[in-house]
Amino acid sequence: MGLTLLIGVFFVGILVSLGVALYRLGRDKPGGKGTVRALTVRIGLSIGLFVILMLLIAFDVIKPHGLYPMPPNAGVEQQ
Repeated sequence: MGLTLLIGVFFVGILVSLGVALYRLGRDKPGGKGTVRALTVRIGLSIGLFVILMLLIAFDVIKPHGLYPMPPNAGVEQQ
């Protein structure tokens, strides 16, 4: 439950910073840095989420699977 909440918070933060960047893009003066800051925050959150997911995979906390995971006995031939 805690990992799901953490990942959800990162996703919400990414979406909020993307929305702030869109808002700033329309409202900032030419040469304003609001859009750049918001997009920098979004990139930082995205990289942070990626690093956290890679660490969770490395420590076997979560297990990645393919788009169509194989059933448990799919690779074993029956005799």
